[in-house]
Amino acid sequence: MEDIYRETVTAIENGANFRIDFQSRSLKVNGRHMIRNGRYDGAPWLPEYGCGDFFTDVEELYRRYKHSIPSERSQSKSRRYFMALPESDLEDGDMLYGQHRDTAQFELEFYILCRIIGGFTWNPETMGKWFWQSEKDKDLVILRKWVEPGSNQLLTNSQ
Repeated sequence: MEDIYRETVTAIENGANFRIDFQSRSLKVNGRHMIRNGRYDGAPWLPEYGCGDFFTDVEELYRRYKHSIPSERSQSKSRRYFMALPESDLEDGDMLYGQHRDTAQFELEFYILCRIIGGFTWNPETMGKWFWQSEKDKDLVILRKWVEPGSNQLLTNSQ
């Protein structure tokens, strides 16, 4: 496997299904694990996102996802980490120049997964006890349990 990112984007553009699970650090494409428990073959990192500011990158990727063009397939997904605008709320520019929703969703979730696997850690002083919410877009929320599996259990037991 040469590059998990490019291989998966190509597969999604050709109709593949994918599922990212932040807590188990996994990526499945058409039922096949590409990343399992944070382990993988190949190079999953996104070259254009390297080690930039996590929140700035996530806010930009979320903006693209939120304004992406839905398909029947993307609208039928029952499990999503993030909310996107329904087609009726998209502007003309979104419809003309926006990304396809499945691809935008993958790029956002994959970026977060890669940063978590790469060692991103939760800072309760700057991010909050249970979740972080973007100042730019209040719809963008990242839960602590995605970054630190079991954190809700630990916090509940310590009170």
